[in-house]
Amino acid sequence: MSSIILFLSSVFCLLSSEEYPRISVEPPHSFPYKGIYLNYIAGYHIDRYIDKINNSEINCIVVDFKNAHGFVTYNTEVEFAEEIGAKRGNLNLEKLSKICENNGIYLIGRIVLFQDSVLAFYNKGEFAIRTVDNKIWSDGHRKYWVDPYSKNVRDYNIEIAKDIVKRGVKEVQFDYVRFPSRSGRFTPYTLAYEIEGISKEQVIAGFLKEAREALSPMDVIIACDVYGYTLWLPSLKEEGQKLEAMADNVDIICPMLYPSHFHKNFMKSAIPFEREYNCIYKSLVKGKERIQNNSVGFVSYIQGFNFRSPNFGPQYIQNQIEAVEKADAKGYIVWNAGGNYKPLFELFKK
Repeated sequence: MSSIILFLSSVFCLLSSEEYPRISVEPPHSFPYKGIYLNYIAGYHIDRYIDKINNSEINCIVVDFKNAHGFVTYNTEVEFAEEIGAKRGNLNLEKLSKICENNGIYLIGRIVLFQDSVLAFYNKGEFAIRTVDNKIWSDGHRKYWVDPYSKNVRDYNIEIAKDIVKRGVKEVQFDYVRFPSRSGRFTPYTLAYEIEGISKEQVIAGFLKEAREALSPMDVIIACDVYGYTLWLPSLKEEGQKLEAMADNVDIICPMLYPSHFHKNFMKSAIPFEREYNCIYKSLVKGKERIQNNSVGFVSYIQGFNFRSPNFGPQYIQNQIEAVEKADAKGYIVWNAGGNYKPLFELFKK
């Protein structure tokens, strides 16, 4: 990891300003993430965000290189992605990396794993999660999933990770690191590759271990996204997320701590700002208490969209940021699926 630290230090220190410093890195890996998520279309139009980023405290972006449809969105060199028809995007990875480097923006590559419609329909559903009557299964949101028990599925995603790292991405963030949840319209499913005696938690932790082993020679930071409740519950058995097991093979854990997505009685308070603050602050404190390995950091996803948030706006976002900082986490990433960050950037206006 030392070569990454030296590289980032040299790049970002040169591009810092007193008002809005870029990421600075001090051993051990501990720079404050202040980021936004961009889907691949927004990533393609990164020029629309550069001025706003440079006039804010935002210092990193998370960009889809494989999204929740299973589309591989950049100029990939992974042959299997082309074979299955997954290569759909037109992101030039090298060009995007150069733009980020020139502006002191730390680029994180997001790879959605096991929700993957493209791979689910490949070769008559060879790798798909299936219904009990052997049809290709979909969840309550009409999304299609592949079987994490399949080594081919796991290897495919690791190959994409290796490809983007080989071409300059310094941090890979795995999302949908789980089995599907029982939400919405749910019908039973079967797992064709299931191995007796191997739990879902072991499969998910095992994938991260495989990814770590494959990527370790490449000197890359590995992050994974988890449900907010993963920080509170001993295990999400249906999804296969167990915090301690997942933390063993990652550098960064990114809990999705959107106040709107917790049950309305979670951290219930007559003062909305207090509840929204505590959803994030207390979740991060709880997660840090469970993970004693100081080399693992928490970077919280926070809410940048108006959903079940009647007071949404710049102060709503600021309240979440303050909760992250008070919890002494390694930073935040604001999520807005459409890349609309007007309320966020209003925080930094003079």
